[in-house]
Amino acid sequence: MAHAILGRWGKNLALRFPREIANELALVEGETVDIEPGPDRIIIRRIRPRYGLDELFAGKSPEEWRAIYADAYDWGPDVGQEIVEE
Repeated sequence: MAHAILGRWGKNLALRFPREIANELALVEGETVDIEPGPDRIIIRRIRPRYGLDELFAGKSPEEWRAIYADAYDWGPDVGQEIVEE
């Protein structure tokens, strides 16, 4: 069991994770966690990051993405009177 000491960070208390715990859980600086208080314990959970469309599609132009996924799914031949623009 690892021990940690609370310290001050401005007007707040801060908890520093020992290196062994941070390495085992692959925690990195700046990561966001959820803290849930209990009667005799504190539960700390990692929050999964939420990405926006700009972050998900960064680095490639729309044309490059279309070229990559052009053959991702074959819808079959056109049926009816749909207008398909390619």
